[in-house]
Amino acid sequence: MNPRLLFLLLVLPFAARAQAPDATMPPPPDAPAAVARASADNAGSIADAADAAATAPGPSLAEYFKSGGFLMWPILLCSVVMVAFALERAVSLRAAHIFPGALNRELMTLARNGEVAQAIARCQADRSPFARLMLACLQRAENDGFEMEAALEEAGARVLYDLRRNCKPLAVVADISPLLGLMGTVTGMIKAFDVVARSGALGRTELLAEGISEALLTTAFGLLVAIPAVVCYHIYRSKAENLLRLMEDAALEILSVLRHAARNGAGK
Repeated sequence: MNPRLLFLLLVLPFAARAQAPDATMPPPPDAPAAVARASADNAGSIADAADAAATAPGPSLAEYFKSGGFLMWPILLCSVVMVAFALERAVSLRAAHIFPGALNRELMTLARNGEVAQAIARCQADRSPFARLMLACLQRAENDGFEMEAALEEAGARVLYDLRRNCKPLAVVADISPLLGLMGTVTGMIKAFDVVARSGALGRTELLAEGISEALLTTAFGLLVAIPAVVCYHIYRSKAENLLRLMEDAALEILSVLRHAARNGAGK
């Protein structure tokens, strides 16, 4: 037998067995699936941390106030002034107090009868702004209609000034509160940059948090005081003007009735 043929017959089975895969060895793990499972685990951990942070109680209003720095005290004082004058204007600008309907009806009846002296006495006994407005007109009843209308205009300007007088503190609070908040922003940023300069904390946000928190909190609280103050100022100012318009219309109607009664000889 040929020696070469004999050698091939002996070697080929061993070579085939070496190239065949071993059925007992486990297949290599799937790398993409392992990465996906690791990513899912990380996402679950992040979600759990976010849920824990969301359910944790946040800082109280007192803690925010302390974090805002010393400028929170003047802002608090502005809020007290704003609330006090807003309540005062709400009480003082009641229509029943400024423009009593009973007085208007009574003066109209006296004007129809031409009883000027009784109408003057009635206005002197009343302390409402409408009574002061009518008193200035009735005291010139013996003059012509132009004199009474001029008196009405002069008295109306004085009454409007009195009605608007206590609206000015609201305007002052609306101007000062944002400025105090802006000052707190400046001082907070100065504090934050001072921390950076002293300790090199540009990359450490926990050391910058105090100054930045003070800067933002004072601005927020200043705006929280200023916005209601502006709204109340314009509401009460507009209400004063509307009440004056109603009183002037009623006064002109009473004067017209009084002149008509005078021409017809009523009250004589």
